[in-house]
Amino acid sequence: MARFLLSLCFIFIFDKEVSGLKLSLTSNGPAVRGSNVTFTAVVTGFNGENLKFVYWDDAQPQHTAEFIESSNISHWVVEYHKDLYEAQNYTVKVNLMKSFYGIWYLVTTASTVFELTDSLNGNLVLNQNNLDRPNRFVAVNKPVHHYVKLPDNEIEFLKQNSSIIITYWFIDCMYVDQTSDYSLNYTYPDVMTDHYIDALVVANNQPLPPITTTTTTTTTTTTTTTTTTTTTTSTTTTTPKPTTSAPTTTTTAAKDNVTTSEPHSVVKRAASNKTLKKNTAIKDFICQNSSIVPIGETYTYGHYQQSISVREPISSLNISGLNWLQHGDLLKLQVKYTGSPPFDYCALYIPGQYNVTGNETCTMKTTTVSNMFPLVHYFSDSDQHTVVVVLENDIGRTVSRATINIYKALVHAQLSVIVVPVAFCLVAVTLVVFGIAYYQHRSRHTIEVADFDFGQQLNLDYKTFTERLRDSFRNAVNFTHRDDTEPLTSDTRYDYMT
Repeated sequence: MARFLLSLCFIFIFDKEVSGLKLSLTSNGPAVRGSNVTFTAVVTGFNGENLKFVYWDDAQPQHTAEFIESSNISHWVVEYHKDLYEAQNYTVKVNLMKSFYGIWYLVTTASTVFELTDSLNGNLVLNQNNLDRPNRFVAVNKPVHHYVKLPDNEIEFLKQNSSIIITYWFIDCMYVDQTSDYSLNYTYPDVMTDHYIDALVVANNQPLPPITTTTTTTTTTTTTTTTTTTTTTSTTTTTPKPTTSAPTTTTTAAKDNVTTSEPHSVVKRAASNKTLKKNTAIKDFICQNSSIVPIGETYTYGHYQQSISVREPISSLNISGLNWLQHGDLLKLQVKYTGSPPFDYCALYIPGQYNVTGNETCTMKTTTVSNMFPLVHYFSDSDQHTVVVVLENDIGRTVSRATINIYKALVHAQLSVIVVPVAFCLVAVTLVVFGIAYYQHRSRHTIEVADFDFGQQLNLDYKTFTERLRDSFRNAVNFTHRDDTEPLTSDTRYDYMT
């Protein structure tokens, strides 16, 4: 009792340390009935001590297990037999426990929900050029490898429990082929078309009967001694799963006195293929979305569907235009290519020489349906640059580049830029000089007349502004060249009006 109370005190004191552990539980489900399901518990905040993981599920019959681990990861593998468990959701829980002086106490609990299914899981994958397609688009006139990708636990289940595995392939509800490796190679010759792919995997769960060998006992007797040699076959007995017996074909080799089973896998495969190929119920199930699967209880199946679109990849990418530019000129390039639209493109302008890696990406893209687009750019410096073009469509992407050289040229002034202004200046100066000389010449031959007829009424003629301005300018010039202090001479004439 005292030990128990001490343990409780210890747990209470170190509750903060315990609360730092966190537990998560996951599974590799969903899984087909009959296959194994793996549950993984992971502890975070682990300090290196031993941990106990206690598992249980809510299935009937129930599964339980306990594991003591020195690491923070624990795995629990459970097989859910097809004849015991129905297809539905199940819950698995795990308790994480720590030990104190041999007493395990609960730290935390985690749970997960997984699904048991009647049909196989996985998905249909399209592979082209040894790469799995990230979308439903495939390239025209290039082989496409279609294959059903099953979970590892279901592949192992089929290997151990199926004698025959056949995959039936349909394209647009038309039967194409049947294969035994879950795959189909097919080439689509029509561009810009869509197709619907169906794959039906059928596995016969009747196991092959074991190969038995019966030998006779050989006894050799001599007159002096008798030697008996007996050859026996060791047998290992296991508890088999409930199965349905299947008829087998047995032949006897008379020469060796050995009875063996016929390589019946080939015989049964051919017979089954012939029967199922002629069975129109499979096509009805594929094309008419029938809910009734045309297989027996001893079969496991998986139905996979995928719609694909055939497109032309990008090719013949060409960048044309002037690669040598004078500083100040605009870069004008034309990018042309072939392929199926739409296209996403962008351009990178990188200083200096640059080698394309193919991994270049752009933050901003432009979408177009045309098979050409222009590139216009201005470089502020005079140096070498690389223009990288990234072009994408639904099939793939391509990257190309062009090197641009920018140079500075010596600028020489043209002759007309100098001659024309100088000529006009000379003409202006000449006009001014001749104008001044003309007015000086007229002033020397002008006779001054004094009119003292004050009684006569002034009769002023009307003059325009231009005429008055001209007279004012002329009078000012004459006044400038006359000496106002010069006395009147005999040449001066005075007119008196009576």
